[in-house]
Order: sequence, then structure tokens, then C-alpha cells
Amino acid sequence: MAIDALRLANTAFAVDMFKKLCEKDKTANIVFAPLCTSTSLALAYKGTKGDTATQILKALHLDDVKDVLFGFQTVTSDVSKLSSFFSLKMVKRLYVEKSLNPTTEFISSTKRPFPSELELVDFKEKTEETRQQINKSVSELTDGKMENILNEGSINDQTKILLVNTAYFVTNWMKKFSEAQIKECPFKINKTETKPVQMMNLEATFCLGYVKELNIAVLELPCLNKHMSMLILLPKEIEDDTTGLEQLEKMLTPETLVEWTNPSVMANTKVNVFLPKFKVEGDYDLKPVLESLGMTNIFNENVADFSEMSETKGVVLSQIIHRVSLEVNEEGAEVRDVPGYRILQHKDEFKADHPFIFLFRHNKTRNIILSGRFCSP
Repeated sequence: MAIDALRLANTAFAVDMFKKLCEKDKTANIVFAPLCTSTSLALAYKGTKGDTATQILKALHLDDVKDVLFGFQTVTSDVSKLSSFFSLKMVKRLYVEKSLNPTTEFISSTKRPFPSELELVDFKEKTEETRQQINKSVSELTDGKMENILNEGSINDQTKILLVNTAYFVTNWMKKFSEAQIKECPFKINKTETKPVQMMNLEATFCLGYVKELNIAVLELPCLNKHMSMLILLPKEIEDDTTGLEQLEKMLTPETLVEWTNPSVMANTKVNVFLPKFKVEGDYDLKPVLESLGMTNIFNENVADFSEMSETKGVVLSQIIHRVSLEVNEEGAEVRDVPGYRILQHKDEFKADHPFIFLFRHNKTRNIILSGRFCSP
């Protein structure tokens, strides 16, 4: 039950984050890793007290979750097993200035659930050395995919706590898209303009659902061994003056998302799927996003309360760096068509040749690992 409460909390936080990132730019591609952020913040929460702690719990929707760190430990250990099947790397690190002298209780209480997420570093005396060291270790943890996570000048000798989230993922499907079927097609970025895109095509049986009142289709594409699925929310047409996603984004809530992607409202259908090959990258400073979700104390020297971690006054979360890279391509297991499906004359078409929202869900815990929207090649 606790894991259920955590899943709902994480879903709600993912939706909140998504909507805030959408508000910033109506037409940009977006990709972010909500689970990285909530895990790191749960770790920071362990060091806070009073209103600072309450605000974190509220922003992460964790008020009803009994043992927060244990819940995250269970989910993250499940999710980390995925990296043996996929090129999926997730880094969630809390770098703490060592002169803050974090208490032994704090260090040991975080080390048990998260052996490597907390690191004591020297921002104060060895700023540049520390920056290079963090860059090097993040690069190594992501197979060299995430270089220079910290630009020059991004930290200084006043940096207290730095939170770094990075994730990269390259798809690996249960059913491979045939390379021979990839063709250049126009992708509508709005009502009047198109851009060319490499369009993949596959006809197979998938879970498909419809949200009648919004005129959107919801497709589930399982990744290898069904450990994860990509869920795509695609409006039928571009109805507004930007991406065609405005109405959907407005109606999106944690509740509607759970409702629309619920397996019970989707059916196994023979579908002719058209999906662009694409690569999206997101690079965000999450401080303003979290502040707008009510997490203001943690960044404010006058009120931040990190007394569960350190006796030093004025400890704040100085910065949150969030960088994600996602590559959607044709790779996957070879398709052997199951005999008997031939009888299905009727087939649906799912043609993602205009903007859509996507999420990658870990099917065992049903947590959202990556989410975003694709608006333009």
C-alpha cells in the first residue's frame, strides 16, 4: 500500500513539473526525469525540519507516505535493475559542502537507503577542482553521454548544497520497427508549418485507448521484456494556434493521467503505428520550478531549516541541475508475427506526425521515469 501511495505521489509531482515546464515555453520540446528529482529531494528532506520539511513533503505530494526514504529506496532499487536491459542511466546526487559538518546521524540515515547519492565535497576552498571532479564523475556514471554538467561559474565558494540529476535513455522495443520502413515524412509543428522527420512504421498488436471528450488517442508501446512502456498521448488534430496540445495540457491532472493510461480503458488492437525517430534533450534549472510549486524555504538563507543535517546557520539548497537526454529509435527485439492475427481485418492507425506528450513508465512499480513532449524535429 505504501508503494501505491508513493506511486501516486510521484505521478502527481511529475504532472506538476511537466505543467510548469510547459508554461515556460509553449512550443519547446521537453524531457525530464521526475523520479530523479523526487528521489534527490526526499534525500534533502531528511536533513530539514519545520516549514522547510513541510513544504518539500507538500510539493512532492508525500503527506500520506509513511516511510519516505524506505519507499524511494524500494522504487529506485527496482528501477536501477533496468540498466542491465537498457541503456538507461540515472544520476541523483546531493553534493554537500563539507565544512557544514553534516551530523553522523544524517549521513548514516541516508547511506543505508542510498549508498552513493550523498557526497561531501569542498566547494569553499577547492571550487574549480570540485567542479571538474563532479563533471568527471557524472560523465563516467553516464557512459560519457553527459559531459560538463557544471559549466564554468555555475558553482562558487558560497555553494552549500548542490543537487545534480541527469538521465539518459535510448529506447529498446519489445517489437522492433523495421529499418526498411523508415521514410522521411512531414511533421506538422502547427496548423500551417511542417518539418521533415524520419518516420518509423510498424503494424502490430498494441494497447490503444481513446479519450473521447478530448479527441486524443493513447498508445502503449512496450520496451524489451515489458519492463517499461512508452505511453503516447496524441490529439487527433491540431486544434489550437500553437502545438495542438494546449487543451490536453490544461486538462492534464494526476487523476486524469491515471484514468487515461489505465489498462482497463485500453484494448489490445491491431495498430498501424507511425512514430518519428527523435532525440530530445532537456536542461533545466529547477529552482524556479520548485519555488512555484511552493518549495520556497529550502532556497532562502533566512528561513531554510537544515538542522537535521547541520548546526551551521544559513544552509540552503544552492542549485538544482537537471539534464536529460532521450533517444527514440527503431531498435528492439525481432518481431515474429503471431499467427492468428491475420484474421483481424480491422486495424487502427496511430500516426504521430504532429506534437504529442509521452511518458516512460516502469511497469512493475508504475512510476514515471521520464516524461515530456515532442513538438518539433
